[in-house]
Amino acid sequence: MKQFLGLFLLLSIVSCANEVGNSNIQEAIVYMKSKDGNFDLYSSDVLGKWEERLTTNPGWDWAPHWIPKLKELVYYTNDTARNFYWVKMELGNGAQIDSLPFKDLLNLKLSPDGEWIYYMLGDGDAMNIKRKRIDGSNDEYLTQNANYNGRFGLDKKHKQMAFISDRSGSNQLYIMELESREVRQITNDGMVAKYHSFSPDGRQIAVCMALPADDPKWDIYIYDLSSGERRQLTKTPYSEQEIVWSLSGKKIAFHGTSEADGDQIYTIDIKDGKFTKITSGDFYHGEPEWIPAAY
Repeated sequence: MKQFLGLFLLLSIVSCANEVGNSNIQEAIVYMKSKDGNFDLYSSDVLGKWEERLTTNPGWDWAPHWIPKLKELVYYTNDTARNFYWVKMELGNGAQIDSLPFKDLLNLKLSPDGEWIYYMLGDGDAMNIKRKRIDGSNDEYLTQNANYNGRFGLDKKHKQMAFISDRSGSNQLYIMELESREVRQITNDGMVAKYHSFSPDGRQIAVCMALPADDPKWDIYIYDLSSGERRQLTKTPYSEQEIVWSLSGKKIAFHGTSEADGDQIYTIDIKDGKFTKITSGDFYHGEPEWIPAAY
């Protein structure tokens, strides 16, 4: 599938897109927005001063992920008949869209180098994580047990995979070293874990955690992966979810929900804890992702 959206993005890719943790990198935020009953992708500057619509598909577009090596945005899309596609978008060239292979797999994610497809396979409560090369070769299990293993994410260097598993009796965060396949449990303190995101250098990981409840209130915690030390980054009456660490390493973007403002995208400064509201209006906003941009 190849389509042209007829939209020329005002985003240009800077030369430092492949750098890890470049504190001077210029950034923008991509997110999903529901307007008029349809989900499309939009982008915003880091202060929330302007918003640009990226997709105009009559179906839904969601789950954006930036692939540094390819300098492309990968996301899910479907048409009005709900036929599912997994596609990639080159920013800054008229929004050329190309399909990706193996769209029948579950919870697809492309590695940061664009060479591996990660996905889930299972039945009922037993879910496991697999990967294969983009050409279909080297199909292999990364986890293989009778528990839930999912909600996975990779560090920018493609050395570690973080995932959620209930193998200990509750949803906790684990990290696998991809070369050795060594797995270690990161969280284990009476709370449950959900969303997570590696820092750009892979030395820390941010995790959404909450006490078990019917309606848990998720806060963001940061773990140092060398020392094991943990610090709480947020403590609010609402939930911070769908977190993603910025390319510069300075901020974390998240989907926050409150009675006053509904579902909006925010960022929080890692150093001083300052919140910035990125989106506004009576629309659903979710699934933020960072991209390099120059304006």
